[in-house]
Amino acid sequence: MVRGFGSQSYVDVVRDRVAADPREAVLLVVGDFDCSGEDIERDWTARTACWSHTERVLLTYDQVVHDYELSATEGQRGDPRWPAFARRHGFDIEHPVQWEVEALEPDEPRRMVLAVVDTYIDRQVLAQQTARQEEQRRALASFVRGWGAAGGTSG
Repeated sequence: MVRGFGSQSYVDVVRDRVAADPREAVLLVVGDFDCSGEDIERDWTARTACWSHTERVLLTYDQVVHDYELSATEGQRGDPRWPAFARRHGFDIEHPVQWEVEALEPDEPRRMVLAVVDTYIDRQVLAQQTARQEEQRRALASFVRGWGAAGGTSG
C-alpha cells in the first residue's frame, strides 16, 4: 500500500520482496482519478519495476464518467501534470478537475477490490490452507481441554 509517492527505501523493500517470491506479481491500484493519482501509479510502477501485471481497480475514466457518474471537484491549479492529463482524457486545460475515491459509497471500494482479488485466488491452495487451519484449531482445542483436565489452570 502506498499513499502518495513512495520513498525509495520502501520501493526497494517492495521490489526485493516481490523478487524473492516465485509467484506472479500483480499490482492492483486504487486511487483518485486526477493528474496526481495517475502520476503516483506511473511512478510506483516504474520505480519498482517488478510487476507482471498492473490493474487499476478504482478510479478510471469510465468509472467516473459512465459507471458512477461522479461529479468532478476542482483540481489543483498550477499542477504541472494537469495539461498532459487533460489532453489524454479530453478535459479543458483551463479548468483542472479531479475525482476522489472517497466520493463513492463506502462499501463500493471494498466490493470492487474483493471482486478483483477473487479472480487471483488459487482455489486449491485456499482449500489446503483452510484445511490446515481447521486441523490446527482442533489440535489447539484438544490441547486446551487437556490442559484444564491436568490442572493447568489457576483458580
